[in-house]
Amino acid sequence: MADSLQDQLKALGLAKEKKPARKKVQSRHNGPGKPRAGKPNRTNSRAKSDGGEMALGKAWALREREEKQSVEQARARKREEDRKRREINKAIREVVKTNRLNSKDADVARNFMFRERIRKIYVTPEQHKALGEGSLGLVYLSGGYHVLDQEHIEAVRKIAADHIVDLNSKDEGDEEDFPVPDDLTW
Repeated sequence: MADSLQDQLKALGLAKEKKPARKKVQSRHNGPGKPRAGKPNRTNSRAKSDGGEMALGKAWALREREEKQSVEQARARKREEDRKRREINKAIREVVKTNRLNSKDADVARNFMFRERIRKIYVTPEQHKALGEGSLGLVYLSGGYHVLDQEHIEAVRKIAADHIVDLNSKDEGDEEDFPVPDDLTW
């Protein structure tokens, strides 16, 4: 019974033989921050990987650079659009400032559609009639609506047509979507 329990288990095949101890692997660095001589460091081996793939760090840097460029391009586009909008508003403001026909004592409400919403402006009875006939028109500028005669409406149309309110258009699309049957009686 001189055999130890481990030797007995090995003999029965229930325990594995112990492998000889390995030598300790030399540390990756010879000192603080100095790579070991004789082997390339990891980043160089990744950069030169098979198939021409680039290192993960380079890929992230490239992606970050592209994102910064796209953000800067978007900002430049926005600044340019804002500059153009300010120039257009300034030109329209010059036309509206001297030729505006809005009256402070207006008491007749004129409802109209502009940018898919119902809007309201107060006008005099004469202006209400002229708006209906088409001899006067409305211009949108900086959150307000201004009554102008047709000559000045055309001047604003040359600057920016999207600032002109179309008062004479009919929404025929609604009738086409839901036609009234011929046999319907009221």
